Amino acid sequence: MKLKSKYLLVRSLLIVLIPLCLLGSVIAENDSTQYNVGEKNLSVGVERKISFLSGGYIMINDTFILSWNMSESEFTQTSMSVVGIIGGYTVGLPRNYSDILVYYSARDAKGDLPIKVLEDDENFLWLGIIFSEPIMLANSGTYNFTVTYVFSELVRSESKSVFHAIFPLYPSLREEAIYCNVTVIFPPASSVSQNDYPREVFINKTSDHRIINNFTSPLTPYANFSSWAKFSSTTFKLLKFLEMRREILVDVWGKITVTDFYEIMPMINVGDITLNLPAGASDISVYDAYGQYGKNEIYVMEKDDFTSIEVTLGEKIKESRGGRLAVSYTLPFWRYIIRGGWQDYILNINITKPDEWIIKKMTITVILPEGAGFVQENRENITFSRLGLFQEKMVVEYYRVTRYQRLNLSVKYQYMILWATLRPTLSISVLAGIISLAVVTAKYVGGGRAATSTLVPMETIRKFIESYEERMRLMSEIEYLEEQSRKGKISRRQYMLQRRLLEERLSNTQNSIATLRREIEAIGGRYMDMLRRLEAASANIMALKRSIAEVEARYARGEISAESRRNLINEYERRRKEAENMIDDTLLRLKEEIM
Repeated sequence: MKLKSKYLLVRSLLIVLIPLCLLGSVIAENDSTQYNVGEKNLSVGVERKISFLSGGYIMINDTFILSWNMSESEFTQTSMSVVGIIGGYTVGLPRNYSDILVYYSARDAKGDLPIKVLEDDENFLWLGIIFSEPIMLANSGTYNFTVTYVFSELVRSESKSVFHAIFPLYPSLREEAIYCNVTVIFPPASSVSQNDYPREVFINKTSDHRIINNFTSPLTPYANFSSWAKFSSTTFKLLKFLEMRREILVDVWGKITVTDFYEIMPMINVGDITLNLPAGASDISVYDAYGQYGKNEIYVMEKDDFTSIEVTLGEKIKESRGGRLAVSYTLPFWRYIIRGGWQDYILNINITKPDEWIIKKMTITVILPEGAGFVQENRENITFSRLGLFQEKMVVEYYRVTRYQRLNLSVKYQYMILWATLRPTLSISVLAGIISLAVVTAKYVGGGRAATSTLVPMETIRKFIESYEERMRLMSEIEYLEEQSRKGKISRRQYMLQRRLLEERLSNTQNSIATLRREIEAIGGRYMDMLRRLEAASANIMALKRSIAEVEARYARGEISAESRRNLINEYERRRKEAENMIDDTLLRLKEEIM
């Protein structure tokens, strides 16, 4: 009986106490004070790590440690819980680095964070980091997040194995930071001495000087400081893709033939190069200015959604420290072309690209079979044009294409499959008309021997290509020699002697080209148009070189401003590049003829 009474008493007490405890917790929760914290009320520490990426890029990782800098009145409210709330943070970098910023991202322990480019500022680029959910900073709590930047154009080669880099020393912030700890990590297997960095800025952290450090406290707002460093390495690669052009040709039976052109400059310590092609690529051939690569120099790897090839570069292109590569291949019709009706088609291609941080310009050209027509759509970066009477082409241009951009091209066109059978009939009709006209004309002229068409010997074409490429190489060497002379790196006597030797070789090569050209012209045939294009492009390049020299002379005499000089030279260089691309394309077409 006593036990039962005690049990009832305990039960009654629990019934009363549990609601009271719950009520107390609610009251305590309601008693907590929350503040929207601005950046002025934050204590910020920054850990900056600067490293060098293969290819010649610099990566900067900034880790921000945020805590709430409570006022004395807030801190004395000990009777209640105090929480600061922050929804984002602003980071920045000096404006002069914004044009060479090729990638940026932000993340915290939970994942990626959105970034918004803020209002324009002539001195700084500001990025608003938006937290995925409001961050609550308790009395002694902290919150960390990291911002990553990748820059190009900040590493240059002083020689084949010596590299010089500049970089922003500190992040730019709108409010003062408690401290900023900067660590510079040099590439593996590099050599660094105490004279390879400013010792008044950095202190050495290792015996081989491969990790150096700068610590500043506090970090003032709107910091805009740069620093530099040098290192030696025989394995660090300097490699930049200036341009990629892809030409996609669809024939009447659906065969897809693709040619990719890559312009690479500079190319230091690069023995092989990896290129990505669309999945299912076959019949792969690789060329440079010096000829075709053998099968043993091309390693093909099939991936899930692309085909990767590793090309072992030839000695000549490695010695030139840059140049152009061309890759031709075919793609399966069934994988990339969808038939939507009896004459409606869609070409879908994922635009694979080299696994580099940035390509300055990418041009995609699609050429349809004769008789096909594009279903034109209004898009800013697409232009349509005709090739002759029956063929159309489309050109798409992209600029500053970065590593993580996924570009997909979808092209709608219409094509009557009967065109493949109608086209020969039409061609025969046109040819018959031309022959009839020729016969009539011959009667009025007085008759003559019938012209015979003879094929140009392949050996003649081969020699012409080799001579033309030798001419291009010699002209490039003369330009490089002139540049070395202007910079004072070689004596005047050495310059004159080397130039005379190069000009003698160039003269002999020009004579060989002229002789081979006359042989081809004497036979005639379909190569004449290619020769005319080569001649026109070469003449255009020579004229543009003279125009550039004239602009430099006018600027030296004070006749034009620096801005006018820059605009004129940029325009002339653009036109010169177009002419050089025309030469490369034409030589590649000739090479394909003799394969």
